[in-house]
Amino acid sequence: MALDSRTVRVSGRRTRLILLLVVATAAIGLLAFRAASSSVSYYVTPEEFAQQIGNKADARWRVGGRVVPETIQQDGKSMTFEIQGEHGERMSIAYTGVVPNLFGPYAFVVIDGTSDRPGHLEASSVVIKHENEFIAGTPPPGSISSDILKGLTSPTPSGR
Repeated sequence: MALDSRTVRVSGRRTRLILLLVVATAAIGLLAFRAASSSVSYYVTPEEFAQQIGNKADARWRVGGRVVPETIQQDGKSMTFEIQGEHGERMSIAYTGVVPNLFGPYAFVVIDGTSDRPGHLEASSVVIKHENEFIAGTPPPGSISSDILKGLTSPTPSGR
């Protein structure tokens, strides 16, 4: 049984098309995987930072914690403040730049920067982490939530 040139041409085109589709699918899959993994934001807590800083001085860090009330000191665009982890570990932050609108006491922030010593971070960015859980009750005085609620209170309507 002999193959004619037409059968060979169709078979060769089909093989090239399938190979092209496989390569394109692999490339798209790789790009999607890289995009998804780069959008995930991992951070350590102040407690984890304190445990790991000894062997990673001058490394880049991403640390998440709550802004401690009454520690925020601002001088123009430069500011210092402290954040606290879930177990009470604190660390000081020095930052120069634009502060997010929702920054304030009790805000959960993710700090990106470098550390030159234990318990301190020179921040290159401060990002507010929007939390997916809400706490019932009255927010602590001086927190962002209490300030927002003050602006939303309206007088009781009078009866007619």
